[in-house]
Amino acid sequence: MNKRRMWMVFAICTVIGIGLACQMKVSDGQRLYVSPKTVEDYKITINSEKEEVTKLQLMIQEAEEKLASYEQDSQEDGQSDEAFQKNLAADVEKYKMASGLETVRGPGVEVVIDDGTRELFAGEDVNNLLVHDLDILMIINELNRCGAEAVAVNGQRITANTSVYCSGYTVRINGEVYARPFRIKAIGDGKRMAAALVDPDGYGTSLKNWGVQFEVRLKDDITIDALSKEYVYRYMNKLQKEGTN
Repeated sequence: MNKRRMWMVFAICTVIGIGLACQMKVSDGQRLYVSPKTVEDYKITINSEKEEVTKLQLMIQEAEEKLASYEQDSQEDGQSDEAFQKNLAADVEKYKMASGLETVRGPGVEVVIDDGTRELFAGEDVNNLLVHDLDILMIINELNRCGAEAVAVNGQRITANTSVYCSGYTVRINGEVYARPFRIKAIGDGKRMAAALVDPDGYGTSLKNWGVQFEVRLKDDITIDALSKEYVYRYMNKLQKEGTN
């Protein structure tokens, strides 16, 4: 081998070595694999969370405007004003329903998801066919994004304090253990919720494409029970504005 060829071989080996070193530094020496389904799940989750933040900001603005109205009415007419008391009682009832403390009913959708039954492809991860906690959360997010007013999974009311996570081959919801299939009920605009789930980019369509069993049905009358347990709030307190007690 002449000197020119030896230098060429040396230069190529040097470039390959630097490339491998950079790759090892980025991955911390470990080979990382993220499935396309996981990437797609996180994209949908991020978009849903952004929309949920916008929705909550609007709710906060509405609540602040209503509180200002109450304070003004109280100053003008006094706490004994009959209309004020009536409106306040109606709001209390509404927020009890929204927080899951009351059994509610109305039109909406029923979604059923279950593990897939098709044969695995050669080398395919069996997790692609199983229903995971993330799948349930994605369906809930999609329903909420489309204006769901009440949601329950296998009879468990979903609230702001609800946790949903895998526990072996089961899923814990509000601390209770549930096995497949998972039946999700939502009260709201049924056509809008169903359309979002079966849209070509909808999460229900994604589940079916992966082989997970997915079904959504419109319902004229759905009943969702109240929360089975009451939360005790020990740490949070109302933030007082400066200059008030």
